[in-house]
Amino acid sequence: MTRTFPGVAFNPATGRLEDVSVPLTDPQGEDLLVRVGAVSVNPVDLRRRQMLPNDAPPVRLGYDAAGVVEAVGPDVTGFRPGDRVFYAGAANRDGANGAYHLVDARLVGRAPQGVSDADAAAMPLTALTAWEALFERLRHDARFDGPQPGRLLVINGAGGVGSVALQLAKLAGLHATATASRDQSADWCRVMGAAEVVDHAALAELPDMSFDSILCAYDADGYFDTMARLIAPQGMICTILGLRQPQNLVPLFQKSAGIVWEYMFTRSTHATADRGRQGEILTRVADLMERGALKTTRSVTLQGLTAQTLQEAHDRVAQEKMTGKLVLTL
Repeated sequence: MTRTFPGVAFNPATGRLEDVSVPLTDPQGEDLLVRVGAVSVNPVDLRRRQMLPNDAPPVRLGYDAAGVVEAVGPDVTGFRPGDRVFYAGAANRDGANGAYHLVDARLVGRAPQGVSDADAAAMPLTALTAWEALFERLRHDARFDGPQPGRLLVINGAGGVGSVALQLAKLAGLHATATASRDQSADWCRVMGAAEVVDHAALAELPDMSFDSILCAYDADGYFDTMARLIAPQGMICTILGLRQPQNLVPLFQKSAGIVWEYMFTRSTHATADRGRQGEILTRVADLMERGALKTTRSVTLQGLTAQTLQEAHDRVAQEKMTGKLVLTL
């Protein structure tokens, strides 16, 4: 059966967000139909807008969501109607900017108990990105059972990913240095768990080989030479952004250092056999939030999911001055 629900879509032909009616069928296979309670906005929403050709059909954007399972597909295990969930979804399907959303159950985690939809919706995409970057790409230990050796640099510590990465690094016993350019951002980084904070410009003053691992969450091209200088021999750099320009890899070669990318949508885009790992990570994130060990990064909340409020949210994120995450509640 097909039902119609309100949503918001981006129309490439007009360059505008528009209120639309969204037809949704009953969930099939391993899908969940989720009644959305809150969504959050990420820079990737804006980048997707820019990448769409003018003749593309309207697209419903949005990844992060928290809500309640309305119905389950016939192949779903582990969820049932009435369960509260949160997730970041997939880049190759319609997004979560609507009253209801179909999502692959393997990418979904149970929402943390005692945490509002707004606070939960701020977390999935950035938590998955930070977790995969720290514990799968950079190979740090996620047992959270004591100090770990080595020094970590997080570039753009006050952003959505940086805010979660600093908290996870502290829980994992890592000494993390964050970059921030404003007093407000620096204070936020310290609250999130940074052992120390340096101004972006001050990276040039740090001695060579200062860090055993680096997580770059902003302008990988602009920081590449600095990261290549600061990384220690046999260290590892992880960037969540692609490189748009040719870069000199010789300094990394001479140090036997490596660079790796973290793209949170790799598992869902390529339907990898381990895509259920994202649901497992989110369940661990929920556990940490319930214990108060991991804080939401929600910093701004707008009421209502309409073309007008979503455009305001996109405009704020586009200014690149956010600390934490912007959430819209339905």
